[in-house]
Amino acid sequence: MSTTISEQIPNSDWLYGRLETATAVLAALATCTIFFSIAVAQIFLGASLLTLLLSRKPLRFPARLGFALFAFLGWSLVSLAFSPDVWESLPQMRKLFVFLALVVAYNAYERQGQIRKTAQAVVLAGAASALYGLVQFVQDYRRITGGGLPFYENYIVHQITGFMSHWLTFGGQLMIVLLLAVSVALFGNLLPAMRWAAWLAAALAALALLGAFTRGIWLGAFAGLAYLLIRFKPRSLWLLPAAALLLYFLSPSWLQQRGLSIVNTSTDTSNQARVVMFWTGLRMISANPLLGVGPERVAAEFSRYKPPELPLPEWYGHLHSNYLQLAAERGIPCLLFWLWVLFEVFRLSLTLASSPSNEGRALGHAAIAMSIGLMVAGLFEFNLGDSEIMMPYLFLIAAAFAWMRLEQAKQRHGDSAPGPSSLPQEP
Repeated sequence: MSTTISEQIPNSDWLYGRLETATAVLAALATCTIFFSIAVAQIFLGASLLTLLLSRKPLRFPARLGFALFAFLGWSLVSLAFSPDVWESLPQMRKLFVFLALVVAYNAYERQGQIRKTAQAVVLAGAASALYGLVQFVQDYRRITGGGLPFYENYIVHQITGFMSHWLTFGGQLMIVLLLAVSVALFGNLLPAMRWAAWLAAALAALALLGAFTRGIWLGAFAGLAYLLIRFKPRSLWLLPAAALLLYFLSPSWLQQRGLSIVNTSTDTSNQARVVMFWTGLRMISANPLLGVGPERVAAEFSRYKPPELPLPEWYGHLHSNYLQLAAERGIPCLLFWLWVLFEVFRLSLTLASSPSNEGRALGHAAIAMSIGLMVAGLFEFNLGDSEIMMPYLFLIAAAFAWMRLEQAKQRHGDSAPGPSSLPQEP
């Protein structure tokens, strides 16, 4: 007579319970360590996926979001299969691994306290990263001005990066931390000391974001903050443009110059390059509307599709836009599937934002604000291809949806928290 695994292993319930706990801990570590090392974070992501599978928990996921995500990932693979150079396209496809963060984080947590601690740890890790970035800024400022050199012209060639390899990656992470911290401070049910800590973390992230000189991410953060203020107190929205104007007039000339450069296309070479990328991307899409030129092949095809009257930019590894990049390298259907993913994220987040609990509302509003920020910043940067930005975003929105799953389960089963086996499948 055959026996089951649980009959062969003594205290199997204890073992599977420990694996469930390990999954939550590893998922939290993956979310936090991404601010310091992508390699370490992905190791924790892989380990959390392994413990999740070994725990034998039934995998759950919001069905409509799952369909949208499957369509997006599936079309990406179809584009890879029809790429003129499959091997050249493979590096971009490996980045699809980070989307497992959605499944892991959604299934990892069985107690809301675990999600609460993860969010707190992310804010703390982001504040530490921001503080390190500010130290870098002070060092750069002293080095440049101490050498008698003009600060702006010498700083824009290499801005602060925190623990990351590029300032745009650093800025994208700071935006996520800023919007999460502000949402928690505005909507969370916090003790005064914790609320002040959240505002302090937000202030550090905002200062480091200014120092990173990442203009598109400034706009994304502004849009995300505008949403949070509208949902908190609509009449308080005027504070945001007023604060921006006050900051501008009180800022040193180099920061004012960076702000004005957002609309400068006559002498700003970065903006000029984006204009060339825009028209080149449109020509790629027009010629390859269904499957694109192939993942990771924009650079290889750039000179072929560039309008002949426009100069070739110094760097054109991608098109500096999520929307142009997806449509150009994977086809218009892939872009539409990604927009479907975002629609489902907004739909679920709006449901959570009307949660009966303050913490649920804070997480729901944070998920929406972060999504808005990434969408706006994504007009000017290909942050979708940046694993160091997408991992914390995906982990945090999935953790927010896990909070909603647990909250709905508690409402269905009364005040007593249900066990893992009694949690219902998301519709």
